[in-house]
This record gives sequence, C-alpha cells and structure tokens, in this order.
Amino acid sequence: MTEPAVAAGPKAPRDPSGTIKRIIAAAREEFGANGFDGTKVEHIARRAGVSKQLVYLYFNGKDELYSEVLKVLTHDAYQGLLAVNLSGMSPEAAIRTYIEAVFDQFLADPVMAVVTLDQSLHGGAQIRLAPESKRMHDTLCQRLQIALDEGRGSGVFGAHVSTDSLEFMTTIIVSGCVASRGMFARVLGRRAPEGEDPTVYRDYAVSFILRALRA
Repeated sequence: MTEPAVAAGPKAPRDPSGTIKRIIAAAREEFGANGFDGTKVEHIARRAGVSKQLVYLYFNGKDELYSEVLKVLTHDAYQGLLAVNLSGMSPEAAIRTYIEAVFDQFLADPVMAVVTLDQSLHGGAQIRLAPESKRMHDTLCQRLQIALDEGRGSGVFGAHVSTDSLEFMTTIIVSGCVASRGMFARVLGRRAPEGEDPTVYRDYAVSFILRALRA
C-alpha cells in the first residue's frame, strides 16, 4: 500500500539572504504606508515578488516583520547620529545640532516618522532593539549627557532636563512635524503643503525644544 502524497512546502530560494532583504524592504514600504493594522502579509509578499508561504518560511508573521523593520531603522538612525561630531561645541550648539540631525533623518526618510507615530498608537509593541543598537543608544546618551551637564553648570539648561526628556521631546515633535503637516493643512482648510520648504518646520522645532530646555 502506497503512502499518501504530502504537499511540498515552499522551497527556499538559492539566495535566501537576498530574499530576506527584499521581504524586509517590502515590509518597510507597506508599514510606512499603512501602519501595522493596515498592512497584510500578502501585500508584503506581492511587493517583494515572493509567495506568502515563502514569507512565513522566514518570518513568524506581521509582528516579527515589523520588528525587523524597526531594528533596521533604529540601527541606521543611531549610526547616523553617532557620526555627528558634537565635541568642541557649546552646550546649546551641541543640542541644537543633535535636534537638527534627528529632523534631517526623519525628513530624508518619512517612513521613520510614520512608523514612530504608528508605534506610539501601539505602545511600542513591535520595538525590540538589537544589542548593537542598545550600545549605540547608550553612547549617544552619554554624549548628550555631557552637553546637558555643561549646559546646566553654565545656567543655559534647567535642572529639569535629562537625556530621556530631550530624546522624547525631540522624537515626538520632529516626527509630528514631518508626518502631520499634510493633515494639519487639511484641518485648517488649506492645500497640502506640497513644495513647501520643510526647513521652516525644522527651525520651529529646534527653537521650540531649546526654549523648553532653558533654565
């Protein structure tokens, strides 16, 4: 008596690393356009040019895919911020440079702003930092702490200021400036700000945050 035929599962491609990169890149675009709730695995598969079954061969599902996208975004963001040299600057100049660098990152990659707001809605449920990203974040905080300590010592910054509050304010204000401009224009009954100079909002954001940090 012959054994019943067993359906073959999806075959792994000959270049699994390249396929995984394509899937993550496709997930990045889908999450950046639709957020976690609006994204479906089949849409990611279609954009990546693979089957849905193949996506599940490498990832457990949408949650893990989103987490991988966030890991890449976070790693690249911290790597870019650490490349900014703050040494030798006055405390205020150093913090201004940091805020400007964060704004420029969000502006260059609007997906960062969208997923930041989306993760705010989900309580950061998909954020799982890789060890290297945690180390980079610690290094960045140490550099910011030096500038803040010097600023407090010279009376430029208030005693209420911490690296946590600075990072929080910067992330929330900057992501809102980048992702919510079109929405706010509609609230005001104006046309979406196409072609609008985004550096105006950059200056507003930087000045707003610096005023909040002053003694």
